[in-house]
Amino acid sequence: MIAARRAAGIVLLTAACRGAPTGGGPEPCPAPVSALPQAALAARSSPFDSAFAAAGAEFRVPPEVLKAIAWVETRWQMVEGREEFAGQSPAFGVMALRGAALERAAKLARVTSDRARHDPVANIRAAAALLDAYAAETAIDRSRMEQWSGVVVRYSGVEPAAGRAAYIGAVDRALALSGAPPALALPRIAPTQAACPPGGGAPDYAAATWRASPNFDQRAADSTGAIHFLIIHTCESNYTSCWSWLVNPASQVSAHYVVSEDGSEISQLVLERDRAWHIAALYDCSLNRRHDCWLNGVQSNHFTVGVEHAGFVSQDSFPASQLDASAALVCDVTRDRGIPRDWQHIVGHGQLQPANRTDPGPNWPWIPYVHRVQALCGEIVVDDSGAYNDGAVATVAVPAAWPASDSTPDYYGGGYRWAPTSPGATDGAAFSFRLAAGGTRTIDARWTSGANRSPRAAYLVITATGDTVMPVPVDQTTGGGRWHTLGTWTFPAGWNRVVLSRRDASGSVVVADAMRVRQ
Repeated sequence: MIAARRAAGIVLLTAACRGAPTGGGPEPCPAPVSALPQAALAARSSPFDSAFAAAGAEFRVPPEVLKAIAWVETRWQMVEGREEFAGQSPAFGVMALRGAALERAAKLARVTSDRARHDPVANIRAAAALLDAYAAETAIDRSRMEQWSGVVVRYSGVEPAAGRAAYIGAVDRALALSGAPPALALPRIAPTQAACPPGGGAPDYAAATWRASPNFDQRAADSTGAIHFLIIHTCESNYTSCWSWLVNPASQVSAHYVVSEDGSEISQLVLERDRAWHIAALYDCSLNRRHDCWLNGVQSNHFTVGVEHAGFVSQDSFPASQLDASAALVCDVTRDRGIPRDWQHIVGHGQLQPANRTDPGPNWPWIPYVHRVQALCGEIVVDDSGAYNDGAVATVAVPAAWPASDSTPDYYGGGYRWAPTSPGATDGAAFSFRLAAGGTRTIDARWTSGANRSPRAAYLVITATGDTVMPVPVDQTTGGGRWHTLGTWTFPAGWNRVVLSRRDASGSVVVADAMRVRQ
């Protein structure tokens, strides 16, 4: 057996592959059992039911098929496509029409390409016209629902056989969940089981389904090849189309992981030890609040793990189930690879490649997402800026006399606060954290670098019952930009706090950047 990595505080176990079966070749890995439920449609009716019905009648395409394809492609959203993968045109509208297919569909529906992109009725009519043309070209019996299977596969644009089977399965489930009678459902096609990762082991993330991409190479042998960042992407497509493109040798792109729309499945395509091809940019620390500038000019694939998410930059929100599944994965990767769980090391594709990428877009919930990753890894982090805190478990109170700054680059969150030392000072910076149940916790502190820092900064650890555990003296003249352990204590349930004092001989400053509470 291969020891599985721990994810989200729960041990997820998967069996290792056994030896090759008689006849040679690797034995397929058993499909992992997801702890997440398969999402159902939020409602049996969509905002576009009348358009599906009208377009279906006009072009002799079952409205149920149009509706199911739209659910699989966009979750019934009007999307404004962006380029995510070179060679794959952006998708538009409820039906995710793209490229040459969109142009042909618009012509068949007798609408302009612009209307097919931006008007939902025109978009649905264009998709129906395209499906009508495919059905005519293959001379299917339109009264037999199962014969629409090949038409739907052609519409998907998916090339790998396993991807086609998965796409049909997704449309089939959408048909059933939309209320189509079972006799209308497309036939299920069992996907081909994927072989195990090289060497016969399990995926790095135990809950993942292994789908090997050939699009990778080795990481750099020097320090620039050590994993240091995790990059969040959106696919600009549905889940099946995303991983199918990334395992296609012709695409020349990949990612380590792809998370489905509802989080019910995660695919691993490249082992974390290898270099996936998911970001076409050299690192520039000026795009990342001047963090890790020693990596400037290094190709970003060298030191990153890439996680794609089914969906689009233009969508107004991301499903909670997808975010939870993603956060569990990211907790696992960061814990295993020693990646700091902060906004400077869990970053967006568009942040590091702003010239031509914007994903995951303005509606990715960065602050609660990173807090969720931290919580799943048993951490509460309290930042000096309230905007970066999860108010349910972390609050901060910093006196107005402590100026805010970001002039020193090795800070956590959005900056830091500082104050001059003074023998009579009584105004400390208080970092509070709430524990639902009492228990033992380790407290870490962080400050920024600087020659004028105090060598005797005092942290007062105070329990929810008002007891001061002890003052902890710390030398802030060294170790800026890193977590430093203050100690381990037993805390009661409720709001406990750590207060940074500035009481000391004049002539230096203390820095309040962040506190971390961990199990």
